[in-house]
Amino acid sequence: MSLRELITNPASGRLSTSDTTLFGAFLVSSFVLLWVTVSGHLQEWLFAAYLGAWVLQSQGAKWQAMNRTKPNKESDNDSHS
Repeated sequence: MSLRELITNPASGRLSTSDTTLFGAFLVSSFVLLWVTVSGHLQEWLFAAYLGAWVLQSQGAKWQAMNRTKPNKESDNDSHS
């Protein structure tokens, strides 16, 4: 897997703004966490915030993807009225 595959839209092959932004945020936050760790100033809350932010982002993205593929029951009910 190449870096380009991580930041392009598989359907269109074009650069994905959201994937690029997410990848950049991951790199920056990981660098900050490593820098704070190496400098000896890592605190538990910072590590917990780092993990929490990426877990929440991942789960939020999965939730959105699941909701995108579900049929909209309200629109089904409106069409039968």
